[in-house]
Amino acid sequence: MRPGSLATSRPPAGQGLEPYRAELPYTYAFGHFTAMEALKHRPADVRAVLVHGGLEQRWRRELESAAGRAGVPCEQDDAGVTRLRRNGQVGCLAVVGKATDTVRPERDHAVLVAASQAGNVGSALRSLAAFGIDDVVLVAPKVDAWSPHVLRASVGMRFAMRCQAVASPAAYLTAHPNHRVYSFSASGDTELASVEFGSPFTLWFGPEWPGAGAPDEPPPGASVRIASRPHVESLNLAVAVSLAAYVAGRSRGTMAGVPEAAWG
Repeated sequence: MRPGSLATSRPPAGQGLEPYRAELPYTYAFGHFTAMEALKHRPADVRAVLVHGGLEQRWRRELESAAGRAGVPCEQDDAGVTRLRRNGQVGCLAVVGKATDTVRPERDHAVLVAASQAGNVGSALRSLAAFGIDDVVLVAPKVDAWSPHVLRASVGMRFAMRCQAVASPAAYLTAHPNHRVYSFSASGDTELASVEFGSPFTLWFGPEWPGAGAPDEPPPGASVRIASRPHVESLNLAVAVSLAAYVAGRSRGTMAGVPEAAWG
């Protein structure tokens, strides 16, 4: 052993990292696709990428290349990945510092009131990103928008979006008085296909079930329903958000061949 070799050796990148808790200043992007989206959209917030020896080589090479472009260390740390993951099939993760997001006032928004299912929220975020809505407000009580479950369900698109938390529906409405609000309910007055969306607008989705801990009365504005067969009481949040965002995108022209750069 060369003199001084112990002093210059570095500990594994995963050493000292804790299993995820909402109170931590960082989160984990588990899986190749989610980690790649973190490196693409928020490279300055990525602290490290850890890979397991079992990760497919082509995915490892992609991660190493992306991490290199971002100036982020990418290291093999089998023990760290194994300790932090909850699914034995996960072969890599990115450690990402949390940022405090604020929605842009001139953009179209989606508001999720008392959303509590991480998988639904993550899927909803992915659909919103697909159809041109990158600004989302979560009204308390809410799911943790930095939860690894949300990140993975969104397949990393959470990193491409601004997700702001507010304390109450009134707080949002006061801050954005010029947005046209379209609230979605099974008993809405207007069917979704008949709505003409005018920007800036807000797609508003109430609690996933009554009594979820936040007011479920509709806000001022248009009340919209998504037509379905009568024996189906309602759609889950992710499905309702997906349909609404798609139709709103078509109404604005973003789904009719407009170049992606024009969605802006």
